Amino acid sequence: MPGPRSNPLKTFTYWVALPTALVYVAICALVLFTLALMTSDLNRIDADRGEKAITAALDSLVRQLGEVTVDEATWTEAYFNTYVVFNPAWLDGSWGTTARQGSGYDTAVVTNAEGEIIFGESNRGRLTGNIADHFGAARAIYGGLNKSVEAAGDDTHAAGLTDGRSGIAALAAAVVHGNAGQVPVASTERRVLWLAKHIDAPLLEEYSARFQIPLPRLTHAAYADEASTPLIDAAGDSVGLLVWRPLRPGDPAFRNAASIATIVLLGIGMLTAAVLLAFRSSVERRAELDERDWYSARYDAVTGLFNRFGLEETLARLVPRNGETDVSVALIGFDGLRDVTSSYGRETTDRLLDRIADDIDVVTGGQAIFARTGPDQFALCRIGPGAGELIREFAGAVLALMSEPVAVDALRFKLGTSIGVADAACDRAGASGPIRMADAALQRARETGGNHVIVYDDSLRLELERRLALQADIRRGLDADEFDLEYQPIVDFGSGAVVGVEALLRWNRRAGGRLSPGEFIPAAEQSGLIEELGLFALRRACRDTARFPGLKLSVNVSTVQFRSLRLSRRIDDILHDTGFPPERLQLEITESFLLAQPERAKAVIEELRGRGIAIALDDFGTGFSSIGYLRQFSFDRVKLDRSLIEGVDLDPVKAALVESNMVLAFALDLAVTVEGVERREEVAALTRLGCREFQGYLFSRPLPLAGLERLLAGQARDTARKTA
Repeated sequence: MPGPRSNPLKTFTYWVALPTALVYVAICALVLFTLALMTSDLNRIDADRGEKAITAALDSLVRQLGEVTVDEATWTEAYFNTYVVFNPAWLDGSWGTTARQGSGYDTAVVTNAEGEIIFGESNRGRLTGNIADHFGAARAIYGGLNKSVEAAGDDTHAAGLTDGRSGIAALAAAVVHGNAGQVPVASTERRVLWLAKHIDAPLLEEYSARFQIPLPRLTHAAYADEASTPLIDAAGDSVGLLVWRPLRPGDPAFRNAASIATIVLLGIGMLTAAVLLAFRSSVERRAELDERDWYSARYDAVTGLFNRFGLEETLARLVPRNGETDVSVALIGFDGLRDVTSSYGRETTDRLLDRIADDIDVVTGGQAIFARTGPDQFALCRIGPGAGELIREFAGAVLALMSEPVAVDALRFKLGTSIGVADAACDRAGASGPIRMADAALQRARETGGNHVIVYDDSLRLELERRLALQADIRRGLDADEFDLEYQPIVDFGSGAVVGVEALLRWNRRAGGRLSPGEFIPAAEQSGLIEELGLFALRRACRDTARFPGLKLSVNVSTVQFRSLRLSRRIDDILHDTGFPPERLQLEITESFLLAQPERAKAVIEELRGRGIAIALDDFGTGFSSIGYLRQFSFDRVKLDRSLIEGVDLDPVKAALVESNMVLAFALDLAVTVEGVERREEVAALTRLGCREFQGYLFSRPLPLAGLERLLAGQARDTARKTA
């Protein structure tokens, strides 16, 4: 059979670890991408600032040079020394000296209207010829000057960048004219003052210091890591580039921020990895537990065979989805396993069961589905044509096998064997039906003496239907509140006082007629309704008797209830809701649960006793292992069954048996209650043997709540008269 379909580790990897890793990587990438964007923006802002600063500086250079030029050209002395009497000495003293010093401008030229140089001086030497020979954009600037003069008169100028023999420079031109009302000069007679300022290293150093940018340089091509701004002359042509290496303030900021972000992200990554590893370890442990639970839910821990649930699941899986097929089941029950457990212990019983499973497997040759469906029960199943015939053959072979003792080491055990067989054509929904039918046949085989095979027939079907109908009736009766309680007093023989009561469930108001506990209790246990029925009885009994101070309440708890993991919590809820003191409550259990699940029984008993609730072993003396279990479990009381004390005054053997049980109980510091007492002679004999608490028809039949109230009220009056 396949294991659990889901793979928690695979689910964890694909739905937790991988998405978490992707999210982490995405976050890291997003952080770094954000830092990169911030760095790029910061660098771009700085580059833009540098470009704007350089552009503004060049514009300022051209503008200021134009203003200086028009100021120098608008001068009466310049008019006289240029037009009236041409005086080169004056021109040199006024403009040549300044040009040679190179402070505001480094070139001063005076030309006629055709651009012929009539005076030219610079810090690089004297200039002659035409102005256009020295500055490439001179004609464009002169054209602009003519337009400006025509529009605004002589008080104007034209300026722009230009390349020339000595490099790139700012060049400005203005018409020389007076400022004392002189007559404007005809355009053909004009004298034009040209001033130039070359963009050289000192000027670039000045710009670098003023605008706090790296030192720019003039070139015609920039490197990839350099910022640049083009130099456009007055004619609109590119004459070069002004380039510089940007400061890139974002780069160190990125390195600093990235280093901090990396440390933080690494820390987050390590923490995430640690959490994921811890989570994976938890998932792995949980997966192991789930797998273990999955297998323990379907396989028997002792033999490794399917358990009942595993068998039913397998049958449902093997039966076709559509249509029907033959399903045959043989349930094999063993009698005497309790004796083995009592005498030799659980380990020997487990080894015996394992040996029986091996022998049956050999007999069947692996041709049947083999399962252990109960503590003392195996099942053989087969599906398909001829299944019934083969299963009957196997049943006979198993019966023959078990007719001989089974050897376990040096021990040999002879067990009684009963087998129930059932066949049916089933669809997938009804695949477990033959198991229930075989169970009914097995019960009939045991009831009729055992050691033979019973095949399910119509009579068993009717009995099964009756049982199912009864189970449905129990559910209806619970919903309709048809169940009642009666209370049988427990009397202290020395004082004659009622010291406690045992709550007994009755179904007298049943719609179909009264039904005894011996009929409906087994049906409730088989259907699982006994848990709800038992809790109903406990709640009603606690509520009814809470008003009687000091009165002990004894309630039977079935094996099915004791198997529930929620029993202790539900009892706590009932005691809390009803206000019943736990020290007044006594729960009675039988040894069947102790034999089936000793470890679970021990844990539940200790848990309940820790709450102050007393635990009594019911029907003591009737089983095979009670004495052994008294040493193992922490009981508060034992109850001697009617079958043990009946006729004790007449039968010396019974008297001796009762006496030995009493001695054992008292030695273990256990209280003793004798139930089912009906004759005074029995009381006398039991009193001589040390019994003090009795329960039975001799003292009182089970009473409804009103009858119990009258009995306790009468007892209170008698006590009051005696003390008066």
